[in-house]
Amino acid sequence: MSPRRGTVVAAGAVMWRTGKRPGDLEICLVHRPKYDDWSLPKGKVDRGEHPLAAAAREVWEETGHQVRLGRRLPTQGYDVAGRPKLVHYWLAEADATAGPREPDDEVDEVVFLPVEDALQRLTYERDADLARAALAAPVRTTPLVLLRHAQAVRRPDWSGPDIERPLSASGQRQAAALVPVLAALAPSRVLSSDAVRCVDTVRPYARQHRVTLELEPSLAEESLRTGSAAQPTGDLIRTLLADGPALVCSHRPLLPVLFEAAGAEPGDTLEPSEFAVLHHDDDGAVVAVDRHRLDAA
Repeated sequence: MSPRRGTVVAAGAVMWRTGKRPGDLEICLVHRPKYDDWSLPKGKVDRGEHPLAAAAREVWEETGHQVRLGRRLPTQGYDVAGRPKLVHYWLAEADATAGPREPDDEVDEVVFLPVEDALQRLTYERDADLARAALAAPVRTTPLVLLRHAQAVRRPDWSGPDIERPLSASGQRQAAALVPVLAALAPSRVLSSDAVRCVDTVRPYARQHRVTLELEPSLAEESLRTGSAAQPTGDLIRTLLADGPALVCSHRPLLPVLFEAAGAEPGDTLEPSEFAVLHHDDDGAVVAVDRHRLDAA
């Protein structure tokens, strides 16, 4: 859903946690004294901010929970005071280490309620409908992020070995802009082709979040040209689908191989710095695929 001119863009999450009894879930609601309503945590996207980053930030600001975003949920569109509003939502599991949030003028109460109680307390039916949609599929998933490297110096403009071809100035800006966006997904492993343009795309995130940057030659274009990509790359992806959240940076020609190994449809070609999030369950099965670009807002 593309925003109309003058649209207020916001982002938030349906945040959940396990209830007191096994199998039970609780949903987080916030009370806003300005409107005297109960709603899902959300807020406006800042100028130049990606909705993914905004959703994680707003959840933190309104609830005190630092979360990793899960599956993307249906986007809400409605009018507020005569202006169109577009709200992007994701699932998010609550932070078990979060302490109580001090009340303020924006949010004076944060509660977790069993699903049926939460649905009844929500002021807006659209929020209840969104929560129902969120719970209709697996709520706990793990992200595998497949990222095409940022914009590189054009091949005709580079005389050195292709593996050493660097990012362009715009590509360097894209790599920096990716940091808060990827942080919303919090990958704990970062794997990259050993090509400079891939390494320099994910290095800013890895460095800022103190994640070891793992170089994987099988993710490089050269492995595709020599016919040595399919088996090791497939094994790598299948291993990651059985592991924790991960980020993989590679090249356009390799991306279909990565999607195929994950059992997911590749869809349209990812543009430079664009990425897909493959949300998989505990069995490694991909249950949803989200695609994102830096100019999403």
